[in-house]
Amino acid sequence: MILHDRTIEEMLGCAGQPGEAGRWRGATALEGRREPLVSGHGFRHRYDEAVGDGGWEFHQLDDAFSMAVVDFRAACRISRSHRHDDHLVFCAMIQGRSTISTEGGIGGEELAHGFCTFYGLPRGDAVHTVYEPHRPLRYVSIFLRCDRVRDVLGLDVQALPAIFRDYILHRTPIDLCHVPLGSGGSIAATQALDCPYEGELRRLYLIAKSIEIVCAAIQAYAEGADADGPVMRRADIGKVRLARQVIEENLAEPLSVAELAAAVGMTVKKLQYGFQVLFRGSVGQVYKQVRLSKAMVLVSKGDLSMIDIAIECGYECPGSFTRAFKLAFGASPTLVRAMAMQAVLAERPRDRFGQAQAFVGGPLVN
Repeated sequence: MILHDRTIEEMLGCAGQPGEAGRWRGATALEGRREPLVSGHGFRHRYDEAVGDGGWEFHQLDDAFSMAVVDFRAACRISRSHRHDDHLVFCAMIQGRSTISTEGGIGGEELAHGFCTFYGLPRGDAVHTVYEPHRPLRYVSIFLRCDRVRDVLGLDVQALPAIFRDYILHRTPIDLCHVPLGSGGSIAATQALDCPYEGELRRLYLIAKSIEIVCAAIQAYAEGADADGPVMRRADIGKVRLARQVIEENLAEPLSVAELAAAVGMTVKKLQYGFQVLFRGSVGQVYKQVRLSKAMVLVSKGDLSMIDIAIECGYECPGSFTRAFKLAFGASPTLVRAMAMQAVLAERPRDRFGQAQAFVGGPLVN
């Protein structure tokens, strides 16, 4: 399902203005209903069941800050585009993950829980997000209006890291960057989601939380601005994905972490960090997941012996393969193969005596 594209101008224009028949102006009839907030500086959007469970709030906090607070579970796969001209955007993910990409981007990157993704795009460019069905999403997005930073916040823009300063002053684009939220940023984002106040107190509280989250992201970026730091740029993400592909293509003769990092042109530290950001595990953990996933496919197909599968998936002996497989899937490889064969036999056409036709496959051996 592709939903109505959103722009920051549209959201600001709708803040405090009830839409016709309570519906989002320009949205499809299935998307949901909108109602003004008590503060009069925003709205709450509730999705219809066909789209998902939950919704989001938009708060126009002051001349510099706006915030979207999202608590949502999609009912189907949803694609949406967002355009935030002349705004720095900070997205702090508290629960779940979704795919995000920019105009002309290669593939998609992930908004992942525990991380803040920030960007500042050229005018007219959009980010594209994909929400998978039945996956809870809880996050806070902060929109910082660049031409009001100095006037409203009293902030010396020259003191900021160059990546932020250049966008605020010269609109030098910032592609998707991912930094860890840290304990302070995570707490602030969670508190914004669970804000106990209403009206003007809610607005003031959310301004404070917006500043905390932005400060946490800027600090995380500044601490990792060197080549080995935590910032993940598009080129880095491409290398991390390539590293996973190298793992998948070399299971029989696995590379060490150092060899893998060298093969894709990264340091070990940055490669390990990239695996945590994209795949939520260390290189070793992802390697184990990949080879067990391949083992499950080969075991179920039934055309290789268990010894051959063990070797192809990078295990030194069948015994260690069997133990790892049973620990991961709760059943031995031979039992899984037997169940797979039974399922195939159950689906095969019967002969005139009611017997299933013969199954041609690999042996049931350890």
